[in-house]
Amino acid sequence: MAILLKNWVGLTLMKRWIFLCFVTSAQATPLVKAGHPMNFSQSLPGAAEPKGYDASLLRCIEQRSQLQFDWTSYPNIRLFHHVATGQLDLVYPALFDAERDKKSARSVEFVTVNNIWLTLPDSEVDLTNKAISVSVKRGSLQASYLEKAGYLNVVYVEEFDKQLLTLDARRVDAALIPDLSLKALLSDSSPVYRQQRFNTTSGGFYLSQAFAKQHLTAINQAILACQQHIPKPVKPD
Repeated sequence: MAILLKNWVGLTLMKRWIFLCFVTSAQATPLVKAGHPMNFSQSLPGAAEPKGYDASLLRCIEQRSQLQFDWTSYPNIRLFHHVATGQLDLVYPALFDAERDKKSARSVEFVTVNNIWLTLPDSEVDLTNKAISVSVKRGSLQASYLEKAGYLNVVYVEEFDKQLLTLDARRVDAALIPDLSLKALLSDSSPVYRQQRFNTTSGGFYLSQAFAKQHLTAINQAILACQQHIPKPVKPD
């Protein structure tokens, strides 16, 4: 009986030790509810053939911050609503804006984006004319720029590639699109567009305010430690 009791106690202690090791391991790598825009999944670490520098950068940030990002895609409007209300812990990539700052916490900036006017080669449209028709991604920062500037004929589409389609079909006079998205869409067989810089902005992560209280410092330190994965910004013409 004494031997059985001793074995039972030993087995119980071993189970507790295994459980504590599991809990400690789980606590060491918190799971982060991370959101990204639609059609960005090919740039994430889990993609079969990741596009661009984002996958290596995000993998580095996860390792340095000791966090694990669990990614879900959303349309832009829902994406920033969810991080503002705490349904998401963070979103990436995100362009910084004073309105977004009111409800979410920004990371250190590490993305520079030139927002580009696109027109067809034979077009002579006056881009300062607020009556021209312009395609823009719904819920994007580019859309808010046009709205604030007073453009009267804004055509909203769900994705950046649809902007090119509406422009190619001459359904709009121009499109306003970030250069990083434009670069990802263009290929050797793409039409030639006239390009003119609208403005330059910066970005990075947006964090929910609750998540930022605990993890903003770790995220920022990880970003700074992973600078080698971030290409230098291209200077606008």
